[in-house]
Amino acid sequence: MSYILNSTAMASPVFVPSAVVDSNLKLASHTQLKVLLVFLRNMTNGNNSEENIASFLNLPLSEVNDALEFWAQAGILVSTAEPQELQLNKASKPKAVKPVSVKPTREEVAEVALSDPKLSFLLIEAEMKLARSLRSNELQTLAWLYLDYQMDVSLILMLVEYAVSEGKATVSFIEKTALNWIDAGVTTLAQAEEQIEERNQKKTAWNIVRSSFGIDARMPSDKELEYSDKWVIKWKFSREMLKEAYNRCIDQKAKLSMPYINSILERWFKEGITSLTEIARDKKTVKESSFAKYDRSFVDKLLNSDD
Repeated sequence: MSYILNSTAMASPVFVPSAVVDSNLKLASHTQLKVLLVFLRNMTNGNNSEENIASFLNLPLSEVNDALEFWAQAGILVSTAEPQELQLNKASKPKAVKPVSVKPTREEVAEVALSDPKLSFLLIEAEMKLARSLRSNELQTLAWLYLDYQMDVSLILMLVEYAVSEGKATVSFIEKTALNWIDAGVTTLAQAEEQIEERNQKKTAWNIVRSSFGIDARMPSDKELEYSDKWVIKWKFSREMLKEAYNRCIDQKAKLSMPYINSILERWFKEGITSLTEIARDKKTVKESSFAKYDRSFVDKLLNSDD
């Protein structure tokens, strides 16, 4: 069956740069594509703010910010917070993207497996770990990681087992995690275990942050995991400190803003403030300093008065 574009659908077209399809379509996630389309759709009416996009797509604001940053780094968008000269340079020099190889077809995988015992073993063991037959896209992805990226069979099977244990035995999770390991230079089981442990620590940190902020249980974005790891694991802030930073953010912004909370916690970390008592003492010092300054000026005015 063939298709043509319905002419009535062109009554209000949305302009999409050709570079989105030519250079970035294979790398962009579904969320990143959705965010870009809504952004482009609302460019003329001024409703393309991060908050409006997040509300329209029912997505966390952090995921929308991450998606917009992806398109900025790809050279499709430029930040209005940057100098104009830097924006022009970024727009004229799109970020080079790594070409993605085409996954083998199911027939190609079956043919290679006949002469490659390692691939055959990988597919059989993966089915055992999943407790079901491999779907076509799963079979293609596992073979792709083994053949194109030359991932060790033991690493791929460890990844499948990890995906099952996390309740995320999906192609997208397996593929994303595998590519993250490859980018991180993971080649051994010990290195993979370190990656898993690091992510588990970030998840634990996220749960502490989530409960402190009163956020419903959901999957965090990569940026939220990074913030949580920094605040809880690296800076070692308690739930009480996180809650105080959250309350200050809501008082000031009337909404949750991870970057704003990060700025508060970063100042406390640099100043060595680690408890609510120290925060109260810091407030008192600021008030006393301000009062002393006012008091001296008032006395000076009285002394110099002609009356």
